[in-house]
Amino acid sequence: MSLMNKLTKLAKSEKGKELIDKAQTMANDPKNREKLDGARQKIEGQIGAAKTKLAEKRAEKEGEQPAAGAPAAETPATTPATPPPPHDGDEGPKAA
Repeated sequence: MSLMNKLTKLAKSEKGKELIDKAQTMANDPKNREKLDGARQKIEGQIGAAKTKLAEKRAEKEGEQPAAGAPAAETPATTPATPPPPHDGDEGPKAA
């Protein structure tokens, strides 16, 4: 049985419906949305810094200066990352 068939069968089962409902409830929790937004900002900042560093290395290799308007390696391409929310002891969802 293919993975998609197994997932479809699970989603249509009573247990699957319970899991979907639980996931939707967790996704709509403002606390979880805040955690997700923080993680997204952190990743976007890391991607921006990596792109900048790569562009600088390419320019260095080609003997050119970085393109005008390109941010310096120390400056993230996005807004500064916010500190993670305080740890409240919740380790996330538990396996059933």
